[in-house]
Order: sequence, then C-alpha cells, then structure tokens
Amino acid sequence: MGTIIDLSRAESYLDREELKEARAKAASVCRALYEKEDKDKVLGWRTKEASVLQLAEIKAKAEEIRREADVFVIVGVGGSNQAARGVIEALPRPEGPEIVYLGNTLSPYTIRKTLEGMEGKSVYINVIAKNFETLEPGSHFRILRQWMGSRYDREEMARRITVTGTKGSRLEEIAAENGYLFLQFPVPVGGRYSAFTPVGLLPIGAAGLDVDEYLAGMAAACQDCRENGEDNLAVRYGAVRQLLYRRGYDIEMLVSFEPRYGFFAKWWVQLFGESEGKEKKGIFPTASIYSEDLHSIGQYMQDGRRNLIETFVSVKDPGASVVVESCPEYGDRFDYLDGMDFAEINRAAEAATWEAHSRGGVPCIRFEVDRASERSFGELYYYFMVACAVSGELMGVNPFDQEGVEEYKRSMFAALGK
Repeated sequence: MGTIIDLSRAESYLDREELKEARAKAASVCRALYEKEDKDKVLGWRTKEASVLQLAEIKAKAEEIRREADVFVIVGVGGSNQAARGVIEALPRPEGPEIVYLGNTLSPYTIRKTLEGMEGKSVYINVIAKNFETLEPGSHFRILRQWMGSRYDREEMARRITVTGTKGSRLEEIAAENGYLFLQFPVPVGGRYSAFTPVGLLPIGAAGLDVDEYLAGMAAACQDCRENGEDNLAVRYGAVRQLLYRRGYDIEMLVSFEPRYGFFAKWWVQLFGESEGKEKKGIFPTASIYSEDLHSIGQYMQDGRRNLIETFVSVKDPGASVVVESCPEYGDRFDYLDGMDFAEINRAAEAATWEAHSRGGVPCIRFEVDRASERSFGELYYYFMVACAVSGELMGVNPFDQEGVEEYKRSMFAALGK
C-alpha cells in the first residue's frame, strides 16, 4: 500500500477521547459495511468479485480500440465517466486514440465541435447509461448513431459501438437488436461508486493504461479497510471529518499542487456531494488546483470564515524535472532560484500553504501517494468510496441514493414534454 494519510493538523482541533470514540464508531460502521447482507442492492462496489465483470471481454475490446481507432468517444455523465476520466487525464499514456467525452453536456456548441473534430477519422464509441433514462447520454447516443450510420454500414457500426448498462434495460435490448457488445453495469453499484466496474475499466484500458495495476490498487485498499479496523485510512478520515462537521466545519476543499488531479477532484466532489447532501445535512465539497487558485481562493482559505476543512492530495514523485538555470545577465531578480528544480519549488509552495492555512485556523488533512499511477488511483478511489459510505452513515443519511438529482430530472422531463 503506497497511500498514507496525515491527520495531525486536523486532529489537533479535536478532543482525544472524543476522537477515540469516533474512530471506534467509524470502524464499527466500516466492519458492518463488509459483513451485512446487501438487501438494498447498493454495495456491489465493495469487492472485486461483484464489481469487476467481463474483464477478458473488456481487455480484448480495449486492444481493438487501441489498434484501430483514431478517436474513442466515452458517452456518459457524472459517475459514468468521472472516475475513468480522472485516471486518463492524469497519467501519461502510450500512443493510441484520442479520448473525447460526450453525454455530459446539453450545449449544442460543444456537441457540434466534437462531431466536427471526428470527421475523417476512425471512431469507436462506448455509451454508458445504467438505466438508459438520463437525458444527456441518451440524446447523445442518438446523435452519434446517426452520425456513424452515415459513415459505416450496419455490421461495421456494430463492431465500433459498445454499450454499458444494466441487464434487462432498453440499452441491453438495443445492443441485442443491433449486435453491439454489451457490458454489464452491475445492478448493486451506483454510478459514483462504479470506478472498478466495466464503466471505468473499458475506457481506462482503451486509453492504454494498466487495468491490472489499477485493480491491484483497489485490492490493496480493500484489504486495508477490511482487516485494519480503526487504523485503516478510510475509517480515520471518516471519523475526523465527521467530528469536524459537528463542530461547524461544513465546507471541505480538496486541493492538489498537481494540475493532473483536476478531474480526480471533480469525481471526489460528485462522490461526496451526491452521497451526503441530503435532509439539509452534509459537508459541502469543493475543489481547487494550486498554486493557480492560491492567487484567488487562497485569500479566503487564509482569512475567511473558519468553517473550512482543507484536504490535500500530494505526490512524492512528480514524474518530471525542470531546473532553473542561472541567468545573471538578465537581472530579473529571481537569482535565488538558481539551480533549483521545480519539483523542489512546488514542494516548498505546498509545505508553506499547509503551514500557513493550518496556523490560520483551517484543519488540514493530507493523502499522499508515491507517484501518480494506475495503482495509486485504484487506492485513492477505493479509500474515498469507503470513507464516504462510513461518513454518510455516521451523519445519518443514506450515502447511496440521490433523490435530489431525481427531482431536477422530473422537472426537466416535464418541461420537455416526456
């Protein structure tokens, strides 16, 4: 396991006995998470056996896409593409198809520009829709089918289209009627918990990333959560954030000094926002990428209202080196940087921010990985999913439903005449 957590700058705000009790409760909730029967069909993400389906088919199709596609279109919204996008956009990958995303907007400008960018290229698509009722992916699938139908015959279209949905859905019927490869979206897995299902695995594999290493990260984190009681990362994090919430800290900012984690942050915001924001409860999740956002939101973090938690995602090895060379003849007054690597400069900025915000009254938490890799993403995704389930239970809300999202959908469908 390569992920570590530093809670020292958050636990200092808490009473030791109170923290001990909270960790015991969080550990009990975590243990029950693995032991209880999944009567409500929402816990399929807990184990590799329940979530990782059709792996051989996924690997074969991913290899075909890498070999023959110029463009691979991932059609999904929210949980149906956030996890895969977080990994794909963060990691270097070998030569292969351009990855583009649809099904996540209703902007005609964006849709049109994406279609124009596909002209004259070999295109494969993966449509991800659990129940095939959500407007964005459903409408975009129609547009893409029509676009592809004018360029490929029926047999060739069938080879180029993969759909991921639940068995028994209209999407499965469409796949059977047209010869598309159908991948299962496991029924007992919600979209925002689908990182280790075919929903995430085919896009990650088609991008040329190591699916086995990604799943190894999941397995390592799963073992930690199942076996290490009060000491596992998810329990420790969940207990601390819940105690802080009770003390009035009701906004949590996920930050990273690595811009590569921007889409990971979007996944994290959705996970906690959709899971905890219920019954007028919940920690409001938001995110920033430093050091850019230090020049805007940094002022508020330092001197604004003291209802903020700041959770850092840090990387020991940045994966690159850029040294500042001496330039005495120019006289730009940055000679104090001579010989420094930007890795050192970035670490100094992160350490200074950690110290300054902690001193300013912000409880700070740090998750740290050795390097950005498939394995470390597997660990982070799994830890945060378990922590979210634990935290929601401690808060007294159901972390697996999303009635608020369904309410906006009902209003939108009524406005559109459905």
